[in-house]
Amino acid sequence: MKTRWTTLASSIAATLALAACSTTPPRSSYLDDAHRSYDQATLNADVSRYAQGELARARDALERADRAWSDKRDAEETRHLAYLASQRTQMAMNMAEQRAADARIESAGVERERLRADLRTREAQVANRNAQMATAQAQNAQAQAQFAQTQAQNAQALAAAEAERANRLQRELAVLAAKPTDHGLVVMLQDVLFDTGQATLKEGAQSKLDQLASVLKNHPERRVMVEGFTDSVGSGDSNLVLSRARAESVRNALMARGVPADRIEARGNGQMRPVASNSTQAGRQQNRRVEVVFSDEQGKFASVN
Repeated sequence: MKTRWTTLASSIAATLALAACSTTPPRSSYLDDAHRSYDQATLNADVSRYAQGELARARDALERADRAWSDKRDAEETRHLAYLASQRTQMAMNMAEQRAADARIESAGVERERLRADLRTREAQVANRNAQMATAQAQNAQAQAQFAQTQAQNAQALAAAEAERANRLQRELAVLAAKPTDHGLVVMLQDVLFDTGQATLKEGAQSKLDQLASVLKNHPERRVMVEGFTDSVGSGDSNLVLSRARAESVRNALMARGVPADRIEARGNGQMRPVASNSTQAGRQQNRRVEVVFSDEQGKFASVN
């Protein structure tokens, strides 16, 4: 009898246990969804950076939901707290997204301002370089203008000096009774410088030659052509030799007075180019002469036939 009651009690206990298990509500799907959302949020770098506070509140709600289920198996409270955790997780996600966007906009603004500042700096540098270049160009132009002015002044001074030298030469040659001819300025030395038929200079010629040498020393840019002439008395060959010898005598006298040899040319013309008639004694005397022809400022002679 006792054994039968024991068996019956065990059966009733097992039946009650099975009934209790069959009435336990299943875990809320809201809680699983809330965990998945939270786990995803924790992996989001923007949430970790910009929405830590909101995520912490979502975690608190999720932990309360877990306790409502594990401790009390209260499906309604679990669902409510899981929903609250999901909402706070979503708010954390939204907040992180907004704040990340704001940060990007701010960063873009900062970068834009930096780029603008860089652009302004480059523009200022370009403007500064342009100003320096303009200053250098102005200084160069001023230097060129000063150089041109100096050249003009030098040219004027040179022209004035050349004009003064030319005037001085004219005055000095006027003392020697120089005359302008087709061959240039000519100083004529009559045969009073030589004895008849001779090429040796007479003593009275020295003063005239001193004056001529002085003029040449004062005007080193000038050269002279010393030309000897005779009258028509005698043979042409002998007259040519005599005229050449007289020209050489004058050349040697000038060299002895310090005039360089390369500035003096000498040649004889004999009875060519008479300046008067050889039919009279006075005419023949004029034809017996030495002419000293002066070159131009470049040391060149006019064409002489």
